[in-house]
Amino acid sequence: MRSASASPGVPRRGLSLAAMGTCLLGLVLTSLLCGVVRKVEVDRAQAEFHQRAVVRVAAVTRAFAEATDAARAVNLFFRASSNVTRAEFDAFAQPLVARHGYLQALVWQRFVSQGERAAFEAERRAFWPGFEIRERVRTGAPALVRAGVRWRYLVDDYVAPIVGNEPTFGYDAWSNAPQRVPTQRAIDTGEPAASPIIDLLQGGGARQGVLIALPVYRSGARPLDTPARRAAVVGATGVVIDVALLVGGTLESVRLLDDDFALSLRGPDALGNLVTAYQHGRLATPEDWRERLLHGLGLRHAEAFEIAGSAWQVVVEERPAALGSHMAELVAMALGLILSFAAAALVQQRVARTRRIEALVEERTAALERATGSLRLYERAMEASANPILLVDAEQPGYPIEYANPACERTFGYALHELAGQPLKLLAGPDADQPALQELRRALHQQREEHALVTVHTRDGVELIGDVYVAPVRRADGRAGHFVVTVYDVTTAKRYEAELERHAHYDTLTGLANRALLSDRIERATANAGGAPVWTVLLDFDHFKLINDTLGRRAGDEALRMLATRIKGALRPADTAARVGGDDFVLVLVGVADERQAAARIQQVREAVSEPIHLAGQRLVLSCSAGVAAFPADGLDADTLVKHAEIAMYRAKAIGRNGVQFYAPHMNAEAFDRLALESALRHALQDDQFELHFQPQVDLASGSVVGNEALIRWRHPLLGTVRPDRFIALAEETGLIVPIGAWVLRTACRQNRRWQRAGLGPLRIAVNLSARQFAEPDLVDTVAQVLAETGLPPASLEIELTESMMVADADAAIHTMQCLKRMGVKLSIDDFGTGYSSLQYLKRLPVDVLKIDRTFVQDIVGNPDGAAMVDAIISLAHSLRMGVIAEGVETIEQLDYLRGCGCDEVQGYVYSRPQPAAQVEALLRAGRVEPVASTA
Repeated sequence: MRSASASPGVPRRGLSLAAMGTCLLGLVLTSLLCGVVRKVEVDRAQAEFHQRAVVRVAAVTRAFAEATDAARAVNLFFRASSNVTRAEFDAFAQPLVARHGYLQALVWQRFVSQGERAAFEAERRAFWPGFEIRERVRTGAPALVRAGVRWRYLVDDYVAPIVGNEPTFGYDAWSNAPQRVPTQRAIDTGEPAASPIIDLLQGGGARQGVLIALPVYRSGARPLDTPARRAAVVGATGVVIDVALLVGGTLESVRLLDDDFALSLRGPDALGNLVTAYQHGRLATPEDWRERLLHGLGLRHAEAFEIAGSAWQVVVEERPAALGSHMAELVAMALGLILSFAAAALVQQRVARTRRIEALVEERTAALERATGSLRLYERAMEASANPILLVDAEQPGYPIEYANPACERTFGYALHELAGQPLKLLAGPDADQPALQELRRALHQQREEHALVTVHTRDGVELIGDVYVAPVRRADGRAGHFVVTVYDVTTAKRYEAELERHAHYDTLTGLANRALLSDRIERATANAGGAPVWTVLLDFDHFKLINDTLGRRAGDEALRMLATRIKGALRPADTAARVGGDDFVLVLVGVADERQAAARIQQVREAVSEPIHLAGQRLVLSCSAGVAAFPADGLDADTLVKHAEIAMYRAKAIGRNGVQFYAPHMNAEAFDRLALESALRHALQDDQFELHFQPQVDLASGSVVGNEALIRWRHPLLGTVRPDRFIALAEETGLIVPIGAWVLRTACRQNRRWQRAGLGPLRIAVNLSARQFAEPDLVDTVAQVLAETGLPPASLEIELTESMMVADADAAIHTMQCLKRMGVKLSIDDFGTGYSSLQYLKRLPVDVLKIDRTFVQDIVGNPDGAAMVDAIISLAHSLRMGVIAEGVETIEQLDYLRGCGCDEVQGYVYSRPQPAAQVEALLRAGRVEPVASTA
């Protein structure tokens, strides 16, 4: 049966060759058109995807760069100060960690040799019980054990924050090859180095991260090659990054972590292979046929970058919807097929030509509307962009704005109709002459792509820092008809960079210049002095430590802020005030002709800071000691001037505090002498340069030796015999008195036990304790351990204390003494009568013996008041059921008077000088000793 639509009178036959040729030509043209449209759509999609992928990659790399900047800031802090305390490190590092939530920790790693290990661990146990240097059981394992014996360790000494990072405190990073290798690279190059991806100790090894390390060299050292750097390194600063927290947190904070994108971050493992450190979503593969069927192959962007010398890669992938991404192609295909079949139908059915032409016009109109809709999709995408996008006319003077997306109104404050027709320079405001804008103008004139960092202004006059991209839109003839201008607001990032710069040059507590900026200010002042003197003044507040000890660290910080304000207010604008650590401030004074004027200016500052301070309900008056060094007489560079001012300041403290001292060359000699003595003292114990002398204590009733007092002597191979009054005070200042005192206690107990075992009687040994030793929290344990090691009975040990030890905290002192008494140890008060102890406290003290100071003994003969004082002390001691020993007895007259007053025991030159153990042993074997008529 034939179709009823055939025209009457037309022969019914098959499709003509002309119609088939027309149809085939239409299909070929349709295929070409689809290919062109597909390429345009793919290029557009790739361009949009590339822009969004670059934003995500930039966010990740910027986060790593900010982490590296934080590591650099901490390293600059350590390089700026020769002795950063734990409190200063926490004050500097805690704000950085709080500002960057993805930073797991900021650390200071100190090199510790095997010889220093025991003292280092003991010092840290004072505030961290059970502290010891530890290492992993094996590489990658979370469990830690005590580190084995090696010639040196790189120990995590300062950690901020300590909460959540407790396992890392004391960890030996040098024992772990994946951390040791990049740290060694950083030391050799002086540049930051990143570790491979490692299992973090935090979280039990379930988290992965990266350590970025920078070396810290010895203060004043400027190593120029690898051997010099290795010789000068003292440690390293580092930042511990939780990779998953950094990438995920950064992208989530700027809302770039969505399901439309898959992101993978790859970094090197310990073997150098790239492994996945973080992944969001699943990356599609060509074998995934379902993914290809629904979404096509997807869009992929891979970019390599470096983290402190370590190669990383980030991969971003997006899978667009199939129909949405190919709409224009489908429209073109449909249009081409319709035209092809229409043309074939026109040839085939001439009789219906007019009707078919009308239908073809309608179909073309619909196809045009659909194509226009695709163009509107791009316009809506521009309107949805979070960044300002403008379209400007490339052929009109001033480049007038033809289109602005809604983000322009949100960013600049101009309504869209207000921007239309305005020249592009409107957004530059009064800063139209910026060099970066000149570069953009040249790019517009040359019709090329360009981007620059410029300052733009909102309608309200607010300045923004924008990263401006200019791209030409070219016509068919290659000339640009328009420019697309995209603006990225980077104001916050730039302000953060400025804040980091400020932290690197200014003290975070007081706002004054720090050590790094101080050096620059001194160098500038001396360079511009023109031969006139420049005065460097180091101020140190006398007894400032008492504020921290009594009112607390927070009150001490508040006091430092108030003092800094007063110091700055007392200076002229051309002068500089800096805080270089603790309560030390440095002033740089210019325009001062001589010492008299300098002293007057310094006195103004001292008067300002001496005004009463009201703090924590207390009224405090502080004094300060000042040391002054002048350019060019006392030094030509910043380091020398500050060092000489510090030497002069110590001189001011040594002669009584609350004064001003100008530097003189002999002070430097004294400082070097003290430094040499301190260095020798640090090696004296290790090199076995100390020895003990013993002075017998004689019972007046029997004339026999009942005990000995142990007295330390130092015989240096080059310095000869060093008097105790030269090195004991120095040992107190440096803290070396604690290990030295422990050596004296152990050696004296061991020697006394030898004498007892030799049958020389139940001798007693007396050992002096310093105030520093007495304040040690483990003193009682140390005494018990020494007695156990030597086998000496506790009753044979007498510990001598001074009255001054009781003044600071009498209750704590009494508690310690009671613990020693319960062990069976005897206690005596040395130099009694020269201190400030109250008789009320004396009644409470569990003391066995009072030792009369030699100054009272010397006044016995020929001074009735001195004799009465000794008589009173003996009576007081016996009333309190205490024994009495008089020391420094030199004459027979003194001995006879003490015997008549009822003194129990004496020691002094009248019987024997302090002598080595072998000579004292001869007296012990003789039994009863006789006094010498005169030993003067």
